[in-house]
Amino acid sequence: MLEIEQVTARYSDRHDRERPNVIEDVTMRVAPGEIVGLVGESGCGKTTLARVVTGLHRPSSGVVRFAGIDVHSLRGRALRTHRRHVQMVFQDPYLTLSPRQTVRQAIVEPLRIHRIGDARTRSARVEELLDLVGLDHQVCTRRPRQLSGGQQQRVAIARALTIGPRLLVCDEPVTALDVSVQAKILNLLLDLRDQLGLACLFISHDLAVVRQLADRIAVMRDGRIVEQGRTQDITTHPRHPYTRLLLAATPGLYPRSRPPAEAASP
Repeated sequence: MLEIEQVTARYSDRHDRERPNVIEDVTMRVAPGEIVGLVGESGCGKTTLARVVTGLHRPSSGVVRFAGIDVHSLRGRALRTHRRHVQMVFQDPYLTLSPRQTVRQAIVEPLRIHRIGDARTRSARVEELLDLVGLDHQVCTRRPRQLSGGQQQRVAIARALTIGPRLLVCDEPVTALDVSVQAKILNLLLDLRDQLGLACLFISHDLAVVRQLADRIAVMRDGRIVEQGRTQDITTHPRHPYTRLLLAATPGLYPRSRPPAEAASP
């Protein structure tokens, strides 16, 4: 479904001078119905890759294909259709929700933009999604500032699911949630995968969370994928020193009491 081929991306400063690469020569796959975890330390380029995948940032080189189509070649109606199929959940929900909109308005907006349903079916969809993400229907009339951080993130997830995407790109979506709600959201993503064949690129720094969810894991360091494979293989038989370092820093995932010496060096 999703193919990332040798993608390199960088940003420019205000004088249009290009900075060093943020991600470099990244190649990954996400199959239909598959959940792939992308893990690495903060600043390694995970979010930039997510923005490239969703078409929010154009790569310097390489190609991103969704269902065989180059994402960054799409224009007009084709791009609008593509956006129905690929949705993103950002790390900070407060910055992605309009302070002027109620929860109901925020969730209904994608349906209105894509001209899906009428007032009755849209209202029913809002109630269905709130149930899915574990929110009381009374939050419909509230605005983001009246919600907790966890509630805001659940609203953002509900909005991303509104128009039935085929691929969900989640950038640290459970960071703001307590443990019990984290488990509910992770179970929700698994249920959606099983029921709808929803694929997911799940970005996190927490290997313990990714292990519960992902079929495969890709490990990113300094903008490059240093190792990728099945979750069981990555978490029990890591090959790259940096992967072993990440595992050693996650309680219960790696038997060593301290990381390998070679992993600690850049």
